[in-house]
Amino acid sequence: MGKQENKDFSRWKGIGLALAGASLWGFSGNAAEWIFSHSAVTATWLVSVRMVMAGALLLILVSSHHNIFEVWKNKRDRIDLIIFSLTGMLGAQLTFFLSIEAGNAPTATLLQFLGPVFITIYFALKFLKWPKRKEWIAVIMALSGTFLLLTNGSLDEITVSKEAIFWGVLSGVSVAVYTVYPVRLLKLYASATIVGWAMLLGGFSVSIFTQPWQAGYIDWTLSLFWMLSFVVVFGTLLPFYLYLDSLKYITSTETSLLGSAEPLVATIVSVVWLGTAFGSFQTAGGMLIILTVFLLSMPEKGLVKVGGTVNK
Repeated sequence: MGKQENKDFSRWKGIGLALAGASLWGFSGNAAEWIFSHSAVTATWLVSVRMVMAGALLLILVSSHHNIFEVWKNKRDRIDLIIFSLTGMLGAQLTFFLSIEAGNAPTATLLQFLGPVFITIYFALKFLKWPKRKEWIAVIMALSGTFLLLTNGSLDEITVSKEAIFWGVLSGVSVAVYTVYPVRLLKLYASATIVGWAMLLGGFSVSIFTQPWQAGYIDWTLSLFWMLSFVVVFGTLLPFYLYLDSLKYITSTETSLLGSAEPLVATIVSVVWLGTAFGSFQTAGGMLIILTVFLLSMPEKGLVKVGGTVNK
């Protein structure tokens, strides 16, 4: 196999890994929706268990390659990690699942994709710099897509609850915080270490209030057990590793664009498996939001690059 063939194979391998990770995240949101509708499990309970278990497993796996305790030796790094854990990581996780609980997985996933728009607005305010034409177009596309997604083209036809909209939009804001805040830490430590600790700390903090060990009110069934296992392993741990592995073969921009497969998979699975009704205007709105991510990810000289974590 020649050099070009090796290069092509590596590229397609990276694309496959990124698509597989995004698809698993899409399935995961629907699995969470199934759990909420078929059991007494709440979003806060699921988030606490999911984050603690996934964070612990991630740290165990990465400990063979990195010193996972190194980040705790520096005071500034400790403080930044704790802030990121409670605002970025926990904020993004909790608001996303609360939106699913109040609405449905496709809507929550698409609203979370508004994150890049909030990042654009943040940097425009931070640097007091008027957004570029491309960024204005992206914001207008995102707002138009959100309107169509939530109303199906008519203000008289609000398709999801106000609570789902509130948590979904807040999820987009949390994704912006999650993406921007830990940039300094990610330059110093392995991303798996930072995400692992952030999941563990965020999960423990919400566990104080949810007390997941007191789960006597939950009617445990084999189906529920497997769904919970899927959300933790195949909806959190495995896609994160697939995402990281894909970065060895393709660029972060390409990986983020391929992440747009997540809402597409979430919508298809929701319609086929859960019987969620999706109108034509809602579908168009979802596509506009996804196209916004593509537009903002297009390289342009002078743009500020942020991010490096995986939000799921």
